[in-house]
Amino acid sequence: MSWAISLPPRSSDPLVLREAVRAGDVGAVRQLVEAAGVFSPEEAGVAASLVETTLSGAETYRFVFAEVGDRLLGYACFDRIPLSAVSYDLYWIVVAPEARGTGLGRRLIAQVADRARAEGALQIFAETSMRADYGPARAFYERAGFTAAARFADFYARDEDKLVLRLELR
Repeated sequence: MSWAISLPPRSSDPLVLREAVRAGDVGAVRQLVEAAGVFSPEEAGVAASLVETTLSGAETYRFVFAEVGDRLLGYACFDRIPLSAVSYDLYWIVVAPEARGTGLGRRLIAQVADRARAEGALQIFAETSMRADYGPARAFYERAGFTAAARFADFYARDEDKLVLRLELR
């Protein structure tokens, strides 16, 4: 699957997608997650810690980083769900505010789906909040082909439900 990307106007460098994790990704991911405007400092720390644990070898997560020059414009973190042969979890997908609406998020999803499908996956799950400020994220997932699979009441906090979404890969 091919996705055209319309980068922010000031960019003359090509978009590069890479999967290898580098030491500088820890801080870059933290900054990207903080810039998203919906995540707490604790959540930004969790996102950065997944990069750190992968670098250290303590645990391994899979990543796709989208860069223009030395600037991280988006990333996805995913992996096979432990004890499942056919299900993957999309732990994180974040796109810089200035790159939203360019097709970059869909390109990241397509890259994750291609990798998972090549390894025999039948589906990818993603989780998000039902808070109003997560409305754009839910709309993005829907446009990318995800459908609601489950909803957990009062999961994150009182009156803050968790929505689990599923992308079928067949």
